[in-house]
Amino acid sequence: MPVRKIALAGLGMAALTFAPLASADPTVGHDAKVNTQTPRMLCEIGSDDADPGIGPNVICQGQFVQASADDDQAFVTASGQFSYRSANIGVGGDHAPFDTLVPGQTYHIQGWTVVAEDNGIRFTNDGTKHGMFISSDTTVSPF
Repeated sequence: MPVRKIALAGLGMAALTFAPLASADPTVGHDAKVNTQTPRMLCEIGSDDADPGIGPNVICQGQFVQASADDDQAFVTASGQFSYRSANIGVGGDHAPFDTLVPGQTYHIQGWTVVAEDNGIRFTNDGTKHGMFISSDTTVSPF
């Protein structure tokens, strides 16, 4: 009997360890924060935004080739609106470590398909097919 309890406890830990990244959640303001490797950035992928009318969006924070010196975020919505802005992705409070997206992998996060490549990272909204590609040199190409 004790053997079964140990085996079940181990199974529970394995399930937690291999849980997939967050899927689409229509809750207003719900998002997933991830680290990217190429280029190295922190990104926030949202199924919706707390600001009415914005809708699903992706925000990546870094230094971008085309942005002004004051703008440190590339921001794209599912409707294809794109801009650079100056802000800070909130990371305060207690939270689990952010997942790191590995080149060569495809992820499905909050209604977005994210393809991590050696030459950059592509975010495509599953419904509208709008998004952005951020190359390894931080050039951004919205689509």
